[in-house]
Amino acid sequence: MLAELAVWAGIQADPAARRLGYAKAAVSLWSRRRRCHKAWAEHEVNTRDFALSVARDCRRQDRLWLLGGGTLADLPLAEFSAQFKQILVFDIAWLASARRLANQFPNVELRLADVTGVVGPLAEWRAGLPLPIPSPRAVMELDGVPPDCVLSLNLLSQLPLLPMEYAQKHGISRTGAETFGRAIVQAHLDGLRAIVCPVGLAADRRRIWRSRAGEVVMSEDALLGVDLPAPDREWRWAVAPRGEIDNETSLDITVQASRWGSAEA
Repeated sequence: MLAELAVWAGIQADPAARRLGYAKAAVSLWSRRRRCHKAWAEHEVNTRDFALSVARDCRRQDRLWLLGGGTLADLPLAEFSAQFKQILVFDIAWLASARRLANQFPNVELRLADVTGVVGPLAEWRAGLPLPIPSPRAVMELDGVPPDCVLSLNLLSQLPLLPMEYAQKHGISRTGAETFGRAIVQAHLDGLRAIVCPVGLAADRRRIWRSRAGEVVMSEDALLGVDLPAPDREWRWAVAPRGEIDNETSLDITVQASRWGSAEA
């Protein structure tokens, strides 16, 4: 508890993000990784290997955008720093530990950014008004200088969660919230597709809950029915081993990794 309070005290996030719960979510991510680091190790290696394979195909190596920094544990920053002149990492909340890690690399910059474009408007939204409309431009216009490579890593399925939860708490039906969530996911994909450079996407595809005996108890689409590009790679992430959720159930995630865009870009 004391460790979590110390992490909380060092979080960087703007008021709208805090209002929707992103600061709390950042602490929860840090805490869960701390408890489950052994179970997460293979997933983090797979993410780093995929990210490096996409980056190696980039002919121009001036600017790399990384979307979804989190704890930075799954990002090969040392390798990226040696390859690219500038690395911009975008997330809606930053832990002090992530900022310290990034400071080790003079060409790595952490930026506070809402890659959905809906968090600020949603914090000011009032029941009875239309919900904000997600736009691909939230991704396309993260920086004024176009990137030479973009990586969206372990982010896509997380984007709609807190906006959907906030909307439901303020009177939107579950169906309406899910429609809103799908629009957020689709806008992110459309924004990535609109950027002219090599793009890599690693995203949760399915969440699978298993019993103590390993039988599937429940399975759901992590992306609310939005289609992903054909995957180049796929792996299992033991996100919550038995005992993390309860003593009878574990949660696995199927992760799909896709790439597109020309290596000539």
